[in-house]
Amino acid sequence: MTSYQDPTQAGMRPHLRMLSQAQLQQLHEAALHILERTGVLVHLPAAVELLDGAGAWVEGHNRVRIPGHVVESALQCLPHRIQIYDRNGEPAMALEGLNSHYGPGPTIQYVQDVYTAERRPTDKADIQRAAILCDYLPHIDFVMTMGMTGGVNPASQGLIPEVTDRYDWTAMLSHTTKPIIFSAWSRRGVADIIEMAAVVRGNEAELQRRPFMILFSQPISPLVHDEEPLRMLLLCAEKKLPLVYSSAPLMGGTAPNSIAGSMAQSWAEWLSGMTIAQLAQKGAPMLFGAGYGPMDLRNGTSPYNGPEYYLNKLIAKELANFYGIPDWSYGGVTDAKCLDTQAATEASLSLMLATQVGSNLIHDLGYMEMGMTASLELIVLANEMIDSFQRYFRPLQIDIDTLALDLIDRIGPAGNFLSEDHTVDHIKDLWMPNLIDRTDFNTWQANGSLPLEKKLNERVIWILENHTPEPLKAGVLEAINGVIERAERKYRK
Repeated sequence: MTSYQDPTQAGMRPHLRMLSQAQLQQLHEAALHILERTGVLVHLPAAVELLDGAGAWVEGHNRVRIPGHVVESALQCLPHRIQIYDRNGEPAMALEGLNSHYGPGPTIQYVQDVYTAERRPTDKADIQRAAILCDYLPHIDFVMTMGMTGGVNPASQGLIPEVTDRYDWTAMLSHTTKPIIFSAWSRRGVADIIEMAAVVRGNEAELQRRPFMILFSQPISPLVHDEEPLRMLLLCAEKKLPLVYSSAPLMGGTAPNSIAGSMAQSWAEWLSGMTIAQLAQKGAPMLFGAGYGPMDLRNGTSPYNGPEYYLNKLIAKELANFYGIPDWSYGGVTDAKCLDTQAATEASLSLMLATQVGSNLIHDLGYMEMGMTASLELIVLANEMIDSFQRYFRPLQIDIDTLALDLIDRIGPAGNFLSEDHTVDHIKDLWMPNLIDRTDFNTWQANGSLPLEKKLNERVIWILENHTPEPLKAGVLEAINGVIERAERKYRK
């Protein structure tokens, strides 16, 4: 298969490379081999029928082996660019090449409370707080829930568990104008959320033309496509709405305990899901994601940081570049249990790597404790780091003005440039932090000797208490609540 033009060659910027074109092709062929030889389980008859009709080999009811040519044909149908808009219909994220966009993660069980520092279960109010925070921060581009309405047991709070995805969506939608990446429990939930999004945009045709939401869904490793994720995938494909379909195998658990083997399996899982979507609707917009990582066999945990995780993100982006498709990655995460030195180190390192490789959608900002606990303070730190990284990765301008040869000659040896117009003209070229402290010790002490974690907490509280997101247009929230009430009535029956 002919590879897409490598976006890393389009401009001069620092960029990491790990694999040759031949090695990337080898990974691709390994994934095709898995799909032809081993196959996948497909737990939805409609999807099996699509694959069968395209020439796949079906054993029993749901074991499907997919020929390479079927997969290759599907790959050719994928869009190389996905444009995402905000709630108001303005362009917000161009998912292509090395464009990076940042946001939090979904469905976290616990939160580090910004007022008490207590680790407690998340609720709908936490989703609202995260949306408000992300709406305010200039370098956060999209919103995810960062919590769960009703926590892990919504029924105990009088909520209908099957409808909590609609509650989550409404909590985000009502508190930000930025794009939303959402998840759902079922096809019915996705259908309701699409209906609500169409109300915002005016109608479904306008939503398709200017989407401001992306569905996040996953296959099950190893090599299983479950019924409801497939129903959701097919619905998004039918509607031509963007979808992240990202596998998340665990090395040594649900995937081989090797980077190459885990990536080949992840790529096979995604390729088979992508093929189903393209057979249903050519050109259905999809992002590639591969979230595999190692198991810590000493503790039985699945950490978010370490060289294997970082290599995964690098290689996954290289595969995405190889075929010219947008990708889904993560950054700004830590395995630490509180906002400490480990948290700042891991969050910054993972965010830096994801930015350097040019991942398109970088999510999970603010994740602590291997994705179990949310930290709004960590999102604010990520916002500061993103600002600095964007300066670092900005193409260097070398011209008459920036070389300043005449100015250097005029100032000459032993002079200084402090009072020069050129210095003032270029002052904004230099990155200046908002929270990172660069003062001397005496000034820092006079300002209260505040550690960074205290400043982050104060900033979060200030934003939550002072920022009011743009409200929904008149009548929109009422219409959305009508969809939710209809869903509640269905499940009560």
